[in-house]
Order: sequence, then C-alpha cells, then structure tokens
Amino acid sequence: MKYLIDTHVFIWSLLEPKKISKKVFDILEDTENEVYISPVSFWEMAIKHQANKLDLKGINPLHLPHIAEQYDFTVLNPEPYDYVSIGTVPLKENHRDPFDRMLIQQAIRNNLVLLSADEKFQQYEENGLQLMW
Repeated sequence: MKYLIDTHVFIWSLLEPKKISKKVFDILEDTENEVYISPVSFWEMAIKHQANKLDLKGINPLHLPHIAEQYDFTVLNPEPYDYVSIGTVPLKENHRDPFDRMLIQQAIRNNLVLLSADEKFQQYEENGLQLMW
C-alpha cells in the first residue's frame, strides 16, 4: 500500500512515537508499504519552528528531509498541478488550514491513504480522501 503521513505523524515518529496508533505504527514499520512525506510538511515545520510554535527538541529543521529518508519515508515530488489544484478541495467551515488542505489534495490526487489523527480530516472522505488512524 501507499501512504502519505500527516506532519504530526512525522513529528511523533521522531519525538513521541507512543502517540502513534498501533495500526499506523505497524504500517510505518512494514517495509512492504510505501510511505511518503510531503515537502509541505517540511515547510510547515520550518515556519512553525521559526515562530516558536513547534519545539523540535534540538533538531535543526534543515536536517528534516535527511531524517525522513533515514526513516525510509519517501519525499513526495509534487507537480505544479498539485499546488494549483488545492482549489478543488472544498473549504470547510471549521477547517481552512492551508497545510492540511494541501496534504489532503496530494493524498487524493496521488491515490495515497493519508495517515492522520486529525478528526477534521474525516469530513473530506466524501471528497475522495482515504484516511486511516
């Protein structure tokens, strides 16, 4: 199977693996699965780290892509269409986060199961999002 991890799943993999559900942990550990991380997640982490909204416990944000590769996460190679097609993801009254919406769009467009604990993502299943936690 092919999966896309939400930003918090990557952070928890590094800093707090006990927060990851058993089902998702098993997916991440299974070498038969293809697990992707979006560059959008790196962008989100860098912005939040700079704004002091994310404590990376001493990890330099510049090292995050390399760390992802060490965890056998493949960096998703987005195409320009991935960015401009974000408008196809409906704006929901209670969810307008652009980072999340981009991950949702990339998962839908690339037929990837999004691994996320974010309950707000469930409302996008009607739009084709495959979600697991």
